[in-house]
Amino acid sequence: MIIGTVVNASGLPHARLLANSVKRQMPSAKVLVCLVEEKPAEPVPDVDWIFTAREISAYLGLYDFDSYIFKFNSLQCGTAMKGRLLTYLLEAFPDEEHIVYLDPEMYVFKPLHEIEQMLSCYDVALTPHHLEPSDAWDSSREIGTLQDGTFHSGLVAVKNSQEGRHFAKWWMKIIAGDFSGQPSGIFSDQPFLNFVPAFFNAGVLRHPGYNLAFWNLHESGRKVYRIRDEYVLTNHTPLRCANFSNFLGLLDSCIDTYYPHDGTFKQMWNEYQQNWAWLSLQHPALPWAYDYFYSGEKIADETKLRYREAKINRSIEGNPFTLSNDSDF
Repeated sequence: MIIGTVVNASGLPHARLLANSVKRQMPSAKVLVCLVEEKPAEPVPDVDWIFTAREISAYLGLYDFDSYIFKFNSLQCGTAMKGRLLTYLLEAFPDEEHIVYLDPEMYVFKPLHEIEQMLSCYDVALTPHHLEPSDAWDSSREIGTLQDGTFHSGLVAVKNSQEGRHFAKWWMKIIAGDFSGQPSGIFSDQPFLNFVPAFFNAGVLRHPGYNLAFWNLHESGRKVYRIRDEYVLTNHTPLRCANFSNFLGLLDSCIDTYYPHDGTFKQMWNEYQQNWAWLSLQHPALPWAYDYFYSGEKIADETKLRYREAKINRSIEGNPFTLSNDSDF
């Protein structure tokens, strides 16, 4: 099994924590990091390979990298490269049977046995954001999920088969977004996964021990307990992996809401934060290379949107990083 993830330079502490957790639980698994930066990174512990997004794109024969990455902001580097990374891993490692994409904020607590079992029957394995419906009087989560996508793009597993490669290429191409009506928001790759169970031989992993995160802490089947040195969920369900994304402070907020008097999840979150803080001293946050024109001018979000819209209607030649916010597209 190969685990792949995508980060910019500021995300390397998360990637290292993910890699370390993988090696602890699945020593035979390999970890590859796609670094969305212009300069390559030095080797880091627990990571078997680290390649730049440009190198991965070139391997696939996609030499449009500058015009492609220009459309995305720093929060969307994973969105931009997930499809390309999966396609790369399936092609570059033909002898590897199982390929798994994990968000860098993911942490593995137990081997991913259910993923391997599911890929013995299916070519793609997806995990839903939610496993329990909300109360009838409050459908806000369902409405939000309709917009953001039923399945979480932070964990996508693929068998190295013809069908698996077909899926990866389809997702890679549709994420590119050079068409009208593309999903809005930061995680524009995610809503397309709604189609995967219909389009491909895909299975849905309904195991509460996968993708524990701020968006599902309210579910009764995902209450966290500590037994000796292990974290488990309701009914002693093993916790396989948790997503420690604290986007907009939502993890902190949900912990306060759903675990106000229970310190178990807080302890788990504090342990993660302490390890992250230590690694951040070795990998301090840096400006994202692709947030700037070659002149040094910061690229405005409005400029990226104008460029994206322009590419829908016509072909644009040249490298957009040589331009400025005042340029016409």
